Amino acid sequence: MYYMNYLKGLKEKYKNSIKTRADGKQVYIYINRQHISARDVDSLLRKLIDKGLGLEFYSMYDIFSLWLIWKRDYGSVSGKTLQIYQQQWKKYFADYAVNYRPLIELTPRDFILLFREWTKGRKMTGKQFNNLKSIINGIYSYAIDELDIVHTNPIREIDMRQFKLKAIRPKNKVFYLEDRKRLLEHLSSKKTKGINELYSLAIQFDFYVTLRIGELKALKWDNYRNGEIYVEGQTLLTTSMEDDGSFSSGSYENVDHVKGNTDEGYRWIPVVSKAQEILERVRQINPDGEYIFMYKGKQIYTATFNEHLKKYCSEIGIDPEYKGSHSIRFTVASALFLGGTPITEIQRLLGHTTLQMTMHYLKQILPGHQTVAIMEQCLA
Repeated sequence: MYYMNYLKGLKEKYKNSIKTRADGKQVYIYINRQHISARDVDSLLRKLIDKGLGLEFYSMYDIFSLWLIWKRDYGSVSGKTLQIYQQQWKKYFADYAVNYRPLIELTPRDFILLFREWTKGRKMTGKQFNNLKSIINGIYSYAIDELDIVHTNPIREIDMRQFKLKAIRPKNKVFYLEDRKRLLEHLSSKKTKGINELYSLAIQFDFYVTLRIGELKALKWDNYRNGEIYVEGQTLLTTSMEDDGSFSSGSYENVDHVKGNTDEGYRWIPVVSKAQEILERVRQINPDGEYIFMYKGKQIYTATFNEHLKKYCSEIGIDPEYKGSHSIRFTVASALFLGGTPITEIQRLLGHTTLQMTMHYLKQILPGHQTVAIMEQCLA
């Protein structure tokens, strides 16, 4: 469909420049002193497209794949993120005609109609809506800065408050302090062996630190010294995008950078005495491994970590839904804040670049009746 847009526009633009050879077997054109020929007009126009001529007829559909390749080659985005962009494109963009029209024709009104269709009936959350807008913004940034097709982004002119978004009911993704205590007591008394014990110890240790699961998995014994751990890498499930838009099968890789590839991610985290005791037991299980949480030469897996966590929750009556490794990170951050740790220090321990990001991690970890008691005391 995008070729039809190109062909129509290019035919009109170059209709007086395309010539036919005397024998009638080829057509040709001179552009910028370059001779381009083909067997017929449509084939010639396709050659112009392949050479990057006629960019003014590019649509969002055409630019999207170019933008992904540019993000892969020049951005700091992961293959997994590129794959998510592609999935979102297929789900939310591909069926709408606006995505196949030349970019130079699109107006704020075109996107208002698209956004109304997306959000009709409050079927889209604010997060989903923002993710889709980021794709459009990325396409326009590429079209403006790299292709020089247009000079403004029409969605910048739209009042986004007009679109009605789906309200999100809070999900209990965090552990209450009492649940954290019960779970740690359960795991410390539970008799496990081998790999199961290692996962149990990894979960217990995670409840005393502020690590992402990828950082936990990438911890080396060399990172642990003088009662602290140094975060300098992570284990990632990586995939790479080919030029044709396909993706390689994912594989786990230890990398020497942290999430976001920012300086804030590299940090020292104190290891409290109980966590040090856990590491001593881990060392007995894994005395020769390069990585701390490794068993018989293999690092632990995120999915298996979460499976064990949910299993242990169920064993003591904690609802396992929405509980995972990130729930522990939320819990630890919230417990530190509740205990009086300055928020700027929590930001450092989490490896965040902004306080706004850290604020998102501070959740309600006290049961309702305890909150009431605190309010009674504070507001008496």
